[in-house]
Amino acid sequence: MSKERARRREERELAAAHRQSALQAERERAAARARRRARFRLPGRRRTAQVDARVRERRATIGSLLLVVVVVTYLATRSLPIVIGVLLVAAVALPALVTTLFGRNSR
Repeated sequence: MSKERARRREERELAAAHRQSALQAERERAAARARRRARFRLPGRRRTAQVDARVRERRATIGSLLLVVVVVTYLATRSLPIVIGVLLVAAVALPALVTTLFGRNSR
């Protein structure tokens, strides 16, 4: 009788040890997942709706101004090569102008 009880107790202890090691492994996996997620997160870089709206507004303004310049150039000259030249100059100069006017954080 005591041998049977000892065998059952040993089985219970073995099952408990397996459960404990499974729980520990799951905790370690969860901690590793949390570390991976935290590694890719950039603190303080979250955009708000107001910032996104401001960025869209700036981009729309820049695009509208570029369109106005091209249309005025076309209406003034009626020359396609000159309009293409203005577009090329604008493509080169626009990033510098945007950075100058709005600063580096205008994205």
